[in-house]
Amino acid sequence: MRLLFGILYTFLFFSYVATALFVVFHLLRYSLNRKVAILSTALFVSVLFILLVINAWLFFALPIDDFLPVFSR
Repeated sequence: MRLLFGILYTFLFFSYVATALFVVFHLLRYSLNRKVAILSTALFVSVLFILLVINAWLFFALPIDDFLPVFSR
């Protein structure tokens, strides 16, 4: 069951990354000022990296086996 949660989390993690790439593309492509676009993209990517690392760390710290019922041992 832990493998299933790992696969689901991996899908969720990569969907976050895909969404972030979509945001970065639009920040760079449709910004009126190039300097502001680069600064806002750098800020966005740094905050994104910090949040993704914290998210992954907290997920892998969860005791998933304790949440699931045990039917047979």
